[in-house]
Amino acid sequence: DTDRDMVHKSQKRRYFSCLIDKDCPMDGAGRRQPRLRVELPGFPILGDGKGDNQNHAIPFTRGMFIQAIDANQGAYFEQMLLLPCVLGEFRSSPQAGQASSRKIVGFPEHITSDIGTIGDFAAGAESAFGTILQRSYAALGGRMHYGHPDMMNKVFMIQQGGVSKATKTVNLSEDIFAGLDFTLRGNGRTIQHSEYFHVSKGRDLGFGTVLLFFSKLSAGTGEQMLTRQMARLSEHMGLPEALTLYYAHGGFYLTQFLLSKGIPVLVFVWLFVILDDAEYNFDAFGMSTLAMNASVSSTIARLLISQFGWIMILFLVAGMAPLLLETVLQAGLPAAISRGLKQLLTLSPLHFIFQAKIISWYVSNEILYGGASYVSTGRGLPTERR
Repeated sequence: DTDRDMVHKSQKRRYFSCLIDKDCPMDGAGRRQPRLRVELPGFPILGDGKGDNQNHAIPFTRGMFIQAIDANQGAYFEQMLLLPCVLGEFRSSPQAGQASSRKIVGFPEHITSDIGTIGDFAAGAESAFGTILQRSYAALGGRMHYGHPDMMNKVFMIQQGGVSKATKTVNLSEDIFAGLDFTLRGNGRTIQHSEYFHVSKGRDLGFGTVLLFFSKLSAGTGEQMLTRQMARLSEHMGLPEALTLYYAHGGFYLTQFLLSKGIPVLVFVWLFVILDDAEYNFDAFGMSTLAMNASVSSTIARLLISQFGWIMILFLVAGMAPLLLETVLQAGLPAAISRGLKQLLTLSPLHFIFQAKIISWYVSNEILYGGASYVSTGRGLPTERR
C-alpha cells in the first residue's frame, strides 16, 4: 500500500528479502510473517533463483564466514568436530610466509550415491574432481570456487557482489564467478583446498539425469568462456596458472568437442584414402614392416591401426587415471584395480561417449547461438521405466 508506506505513488509494489522459519506466525492470508526483512531497490530476481537466494541470504547470516550447502548434501558429526580447525584456516600465519589471511577455502565431498552402474560412473567422476583434481588446481593456482562445500570470508564476498553471480543466461554456472572475481582482484589472492574436512553428497543415479546435468554444465561453460572475467584472467595470468585455468574449465569441454568432431573426420579420411588406392589383400593392416615404396593407403592404414591399437588403451587408462590414483591413496592398490576393472566391465567408456557427445553439442551451440537456460535434473531415484 503506497499511501500507508509513504512512498512514491508511481511505485506500485515494494520488494523485500525476508527471513522466514517454521516458528513464524501465520497472517490472515495463510502466509508466514517474516522474522526479519530488508527492503530491495526493485524486482530482485535476476537469474534462475539459486544465485539470487544465496546473495539475499547474506544479510541474515551471523559471523564472518559462510558456507553454502545444497539440499542433496549432509554432514557428519565427526566432521563437525573439525570446524575449529577449518575456521583456523582463515587466520594469517606470518611464520609460514602468509602476508594475509585466506578468503576462500575449499573442501571435498564424500559421494554417497555410488548405487548401480550409472550412479557409480557419476560418483567416480565427482570423487576424482573433488579430490585429486582440485588439489592439483590449487597447487597450480587455477582452482576457483565451485559452490558447496567451500567456506568464504563474508566481508570479502560482499565487496565483490556476493557469493554468486545471478544474471540469467550468462551466469548459468553461478558459483564459479565468485572465484573468478576473487582471483581478478589480484594482490596474490589464491584459493586453498584442504581435505581433512568434508560433507556428504548425493549425485545423479539415472542415465537421463546425468546427461541433463552435463548439458547444464556445458551450456554454462559456453557462456562462461564468453565473459569478461575469463578474458581478463587469460590476459593477466602467468603461463602455469593460465594453462590450469584452461584445462580445468573451458579446455575440458572444448577437448570433448574436438574429440567428438575429430573422430568422424578421421574415419572419413581413412576410408577416402583406402578407397582411392584400394588393395586386394589388405596387407597394409598387418603389423609387418612397411617398405620404403609403400603406397599411400598402406602408410595411412599403418598409422591408423597403431592409433586405434595400444594408443587407444593408453587413452582409456589416462582418462581413468585421476580416479585410480585417488582410490590408491584412499583405499590401496587392490581397491583401485578392482574399481577400474569394474568400470571397464560395466562399459563405462560407452557411457562417457554419450557424455562427450552431449558436452560437444551444448558447448558448441552455446558459443555459436547462446540461449542457455537452467535445467532441473531432479536427482530422484530412477524407479520408473520411461
